[in-house]
Amino acid sequence: MTETYVCSNCHATVTRPFEIRSIIRTCDECGTNGRFLHQSLVESLASLPADELPDDWDALPLDKRFELALKRGLIQLTRG
Repeated sequence: MTETYVCSNCHATVTRPFEIRSIIRTCDECGTNGRFLHQSLVESLASLPADELPDDWDALPLDKRFELALKRGLIQLTRG
């Protein structure tokens, strides 16, 4: 079983044989060293109400979107 992680900057994906919320690595596509979010977290961002999001939402890296959504209480993490 493998899990998919998404680059916060260019949205390239990598797979790993473990499941955690995010990993830090250098992206093979864009060369940025940063956070890759688990695919399920990225998918949760797509379901947020547009009227609750800032105007520059689409310009933010995925990890910044996720942090902002958490701070605003738009998404919640559960312990698994």
